[in-house]
Amino acid sequence: MKTRFKIFFFTQYFSIGLLGPYFALFLIEKEYSGSQIGLMLGVLPVAGLVFQPVWSLLSDILNRRRILLVIGSIGLVIASIGLGFSNTFAVTFLWGILFSAMRAPISPISTAIALDYLEDQGESETYGLLRLWGSLGFAVSSLLMAGFFLDDIRVYFPWFAAGIFFILASLSFLLPERAVPYTYSGFKGLRYLAKNAKFILFLAASIFIGGTQGIYNNYLTLFLQSLDTASWLIGAIVSLQALIEIPMMMVAPYLIQRFSLQWLIVAGAVAFPVRWLLFFFIEEPAWIIPLQLLHGVGVISFFVVAVSYIDKLINPKWRATGQALYSTAMMGIGSGLGVFFAGIIIERYSVRSVWILSLVLGLIGLGLLLLDLYRDKSPADPVER
Repeated sequence: MKTRFKIFFFTQYFSIGLLGPYFALFLIEKEYSGSQIGLMLGVLPVAGLVFQPVWSLLSDILNRRRILLVIGSIGLVIASIGLGFSNTFAVTFLWGILFSAMRAPISPISTAIALDYLEDQGESETYGLLRLWGSLGFAVSSLLMAGFFLDDIRVYFPWFAAGIFFILASLSFLLPERAVPYTYSGFKGLRYLAKNAKFILFLAASIFIGGTQGIYNNYLTLFLQSLDTASWLIGAIVSLQALIEIPMMMVAPYLIQRFSLQWLIVAGAVAFPVRWLLFFFIEEPAWIIPLQLLHGVGVISFFVVAVSYIDKLINPKWRATGQALYSTAMMGIGSGLGVFFAGIIIERYSVRSVWILSLVLGLIGLGLLLLDLYRDKSPADPVER
């Protein structure tokens, strides 16, 4: 069964390796303005939040997780093809909204399924060993896109994405289905989690941290192009960040058992602002390569350790809802706002200026995390069960 999860995460993050680093370039090839691209990239993550009630309704009706992954993946196939054929910004924007709506449940549901399985096996702390296959998938797709398709990204991007999402839909059938009632979200779950002050404060910090991640994921390739970086080096830099994640995820179970989850998260929150400050001064793209080590620290903190932290912070009854809200805060609201304002900054100033915005957002997120750490040393879960 673990092999199935590894293949699924590999494919899921293979698709992210296509979307995050190269979607902005795809929009540029369609000759949209900086403000239009910023609007597009900013609205799409937030749109996922708007469509959460739809997925909540489906979960109540179907009471199954796998089928939601299949529905979302097939919807992404259709939306990817639509993006390829669209010729105006308005049409592209509408297909993008559908894309975002269909993508919304993929990450939180797959994470919840994996956590359920690991809990049944008594191996909850080993989530990182499954997630590292996602990093490998990200690295492979980034290399392929930059090495073979970057010069014709407008032609190949949508078809490549559609094929990967079709494979993801097929793989969804192979994941286990836990024989317990499942609620993806819902007003009762939201009322329950709203009482958990530590969880809410952590979500607030995640919004600002997520803003920096949205900027990095969507505008790094533009920044590298502004430095006249060769296509092969762009692919190498983007994929290297994922390759660095792999050994760090292998030691994640040891770190989680040895150190406080909160302090591990704070370590990542410190690494990010340092990285953005150094990015601002870089003139030669080769200097970005050693800085990818800081990326590994941050990703472990917020995409492995934070998953375990949230899982301990809330009742397992609301596991999927908690992971969905974290994903929405980090890569939905936060990412959306970050890339939107970064698009405006690029049009008015330069792509280099986005790293100052990332620095400010990262410092605010770090401050909220420190507040969360010191206001209460132990996570408090409301009594409701």
